[in-house]
Amino acid sequence: MKPYRLIVGALLASIGFLAMSFAAIAAPNAVMNTDADVHKSNSSASAVVNDVSEDDEVTVTKCTNSWCFITIPGPNGWVKKKYLDPIDDEGNVFSGIPFNCGITLGPGGPTIFCGTTTTPPAPVLPYGPDTCQVGYVWRDAIPGDHVCVTPGARAAAANENAIAGSRVDPAGAYGPNSCLSGFVWREAYSGDVVCVTPARRTAVHQENIDGPSHRVLP
Repeated sequence: MKPYRLIVGALLASIGFLAMSFAAIAAPNAVMNTDADVHKSNSSASAVVNDVSEDDEVTVTKCTNSWCFITIPGPNGWVKKKYLDPIDDEGNVFSGIPFNCGITLGPGGPTIFCGTTTTPPAPVLPYGPDTCQVGYVWRDAIPGDHVCVTPGARAAAANENAIAGSRVDPAGAYGPNSCLSGFVWREAYSGDVVCVTPARRTAVHQENIDGPSHRVLP
């Protein structure tokens, strides 16, 4: 047999294996026990991005103490953990059994655990409870600002700090804290008077809301 046929055969076998593995991972592992809104982050105050109905089967990928992230048709998001009942591979429902899901970070990357045991594996937290999920970093608008954001958002905050003086109007109503026309206080934290565009202030406020859901332990 020619070598290229062996290579193509191996690639097709690998693709088939990955497809089966993905299907197994994506299989529903919980059912809704009531109608519920699906939120953007693990907070009732966050935006509603979808909704689910009682008896809908969903796939849970991670949980906090009282919220779980589910994948469903349409936008994915967070629902209260108490609205979920675990199911087995055949769709049998285990009512009244706690649904737990966690993530462990190791040298090989994140490992997701979901099931009906009462204690998920303890995650590795190299920076304590403020450890961010993979792909997120501390914003560091000031030292100690541990809101987890994208690297781009962190860079934006650093640049705003660097050019803050150019956006100040010393003759304004708030003295040295006054912004030039078209700029507003960023308000990333209490007392943050760095001048930014209104759109950036809105984005920063959203970062504060979403930040906890971007931690390993939200």
